[in-house]
Amino acid sequence: VRLAGVKVGTVSALALNRESYRADVTFAIDADVAIPEDSGIQVSTEGLLGGNYIEIMPGAALENLVQGDTITDTQGSVSLVTLLMKLVSGRDDQ
Repeated sequence: VRLAGVKVGTVSALALNRESYRADVTFAIDADVAIPEDSGIQVSTEGLLGGNYIEIMPGAALENLVQGDTITDTQGSVSLVTLLMKLVSGRDDQ
């Protein structure tokens, strides 16, 4: 788990939500890092051959998340293969 490119936590569980068909991720953030409650997260990659990680996109709320809170503003990762295919084919409809 990273914030502004800096590691601030770790993923502790990953499971498929069988109702929404999305991933449910449980992660822990370092105790000295405050995350605004309107923050979002996205799955990011470390480059063409790198691994995936959770990137926190901080919000502007005055209240911070507390242990057990849920972040609902989420985005999946971008498929680099799909982007490359669009670039090669010159098409946007894939």
